[in-house]
Amino acid sequence: MERNEKTSLLDRIFSWSMEDILNKDLYKQKCFVPHLLEETRTELSTSFKSLSKAHLFEISSLETMTKESSGSLSNKLFYDMSINDALSIREKYQPKCGDLIALTKERPRGVDDLNPLLLAPNFDLIQSVLQPNTAGMEPIVSSRTWGQNVLDITRSSKLNSSQEAAILSCLETRDSNHKNSVKLIWGPLKTKTVATLLLVLLKLRCKTVVCAPTNTAIVEVTSRLLALSNKYSEHATYGLGNIFLAGNQKRMRIKDTDYLRNVFLDHRISKLRKLFLSTCGWKQSLESIIDLLENTETKTGNIEVLVVDEAAQLKECESVAALQLPGLRHAILIGDEFQLPAMVHNDQCEKAKFGRSLFERLVLLGHKKHLLDVQYRMHPSISRFPNKEFYGGRIKDAANVQESIYQKRFLQGNMFGSFSFINVGRGKEEFGDGDSPKNMVEVAVVSEIISNLFKVSRERKMKMSVGVITPYKGQVRAIQERIRDKYSSLSGELFTVNVRSVDGFQGGEEDIIIISTVRSNSNGKVGFLSNRQRANVALTRARHCLWVIGNESTLARSGSIWANLISDSKRRKCFYDAKDDKRLRDAMNAVQG
Repeated sequence: MERNEKTSLLDRIFSWSMEDILNKDLYKQKCFVPHLLEETRTELSTSFKSLSKAHLFEISSLETMTKESSGSLSNKLFYDMSINDALSIREKYQPKCGDLIALTKERPRGVDDLNPLLLAPNFDLIQSVLQPNTAGMEPIVSSRTWGQNVLDITRSSKLNSSQEAAILSCLETRDSNHKNSVKLIWGPLKTKTVATLLLVLLKLRCKTVVCAPTNTAIVEVTSRLLALSNKYSEHATYGLGNIFLAGNQKRMRIKDTDYLRNVFLDHRISKLRKLFLSTCGWKQSLESIIDLLENTETKTGNIEVLVVDEAAQLKECESVAALQLPGLRHAILIGDEFQLPAMVHNDQCEKAKFGRSLFERLVLLGHKKHLLDVQYRMHPSISRFPNKEFYGGRIKDAANVQESIYQKRFLQGNMFGSFSFINVGRGKEEFGDGDSPKNMVEVAVVSEIISNLFKVSRERKMKMSVGVITPYKGQVRAIQERIRDKYSSLSGELFTVNVRSVDGFQGGEEDIIIISTVRSNSNGKVGFLSNRQRANVALTRARHCLWVIGNESTLARSGSIWANLISDSKRRKCFYDAKDDKRLRDAMNAVQG
């Protein structure tokens, strides 16, 4: 296609042939082409290669949408489509935002069976981010006297001095005459600060949008905000009606019994629809209410503040999209460049730093940031290694995690203390679909530990949340298939288990974290397990107990952060062998036969 300066990204993507999408050298050594195009092509290529596992539907009717049904939007790419999912052999599938749809004449078994594809109002704020003369500078916070309602929240939340300074600085900038501002808040554990800041903004009736690159992070922030809101609700001038959670319910794992459901936008609309649907004369009012909920920015005025949690995991181009909210004047980026960056699928884009976040770039340019230097999540035995290894000992343990009551013993034996490395030397790494490794011996060990925890929870009526983190999707699937949903169905909310990759766990936390490192070989090859940022995320998710499961020999030879972890666990006498526990030994023997 001839180059056209007015060609949109959408037109450029739809101009690609199947050969273009699968050609990894399409934009190689063509530096004039934006890396956004190459990253998009790589993601499309990855989707096509997994085509054989996709859901299958048959189109039974197709009509172009009329102007009336499409509203004010252009109907160029909008159609009314009726589909039949009888051809699908899997469970019923609900389409989601971001799905890739391939239109074919016959049922494809792989990518080769496919036929050819058919193919800013806020510039001031963005400009203030890019201006070189603001690097290293920050508006001076005046000694203003804050209202009692703000001080009540910040003081009763038991914030430390660094947290309170960060929050008041953000509020001061928002309340001053600065036309546009960008604030950076940096630290490994930020959820409490974010939730308190949001509650104060809610109290001040400041229209705020909060976003994050993962569902885990946004759910965690919302949960904390609701808990704080409930705490101060007695004299509040706001209610839950002022808080909306938008997104995909399935991906956010919001259950019908969850408190989060009360603020979930789709749930509210559904309740309103059921309430008025059978009442004559209310249909027009209902449509007006739904329109109000779906288009709040046009009904309630401009958004004033944008808060981005886990901002270091968001690409610069994605940040620009968020910065274009109507009327936005202030952006608060909260993140930690020592944890996960944005995911980049293409090697050329990775080398070109396409995944660099706006947060990281501003830090590199010398933009001032507020350091949150006290952690409230991890028992000191857990925080000790990551604090020394990643933060040079700058992070302090809060008083709450140092209290004796914070040290919990969920299972008997020293192996299951606050921190331990559990050696599984008899494991075997296997490579299956998509070359994502799994280790069935480690799966058996993880499953046995979870089973034992569940028994304790049920017998003692003890509430317990367990997270299983592994760097490989193959291992995630293997563990999920092993435990399925049996614990959630038997225990309700008393005992919960979340199994996710490292990327999916950023922003989350659990009482107990079990890390399955998977790799088991004689030459110390660990692949991207050696990534320090991924290791940092995995090692800082636990509140009371962190148990790392892996092959000591492989990890010790890797020359990575995990070799340091093994040395540290041995020095602290926190190193154990799985075969020394009878239940774990029996579980491993059952797999190996």
